[in-house]
Amino acid sequence: MEVVQTEDTSFVRDLHSKALINTDRVALENHRKKRQIEIQQAKKWQQMEIKVEELNNMRNEILEIKGLLQEVLNKKEL
Repeated sequence: MEVVQTEDTSFVRDLHSKALINTDRVALENHRKKRQIEIQQAKKWQQMEIKVEELNNMRNEILEIKGLLQEVLNKKEL
């Protein structure tokens, strides 16, 4: 592969394909780390949403049980 340096030292140009190639390995590694952190945060957020949904379901079930108990108590009073 024959390449020439561009004005920006982070890039070279492939003379055969005319492709602009980024040679800044540090920037690439930083990008990969940042992307990995974003993926981890998205997974944590999704897990949190699942937990909130589970808690809401439990709350609704408790309210339903409370209502049924209230009905039983009301029938006993009659």
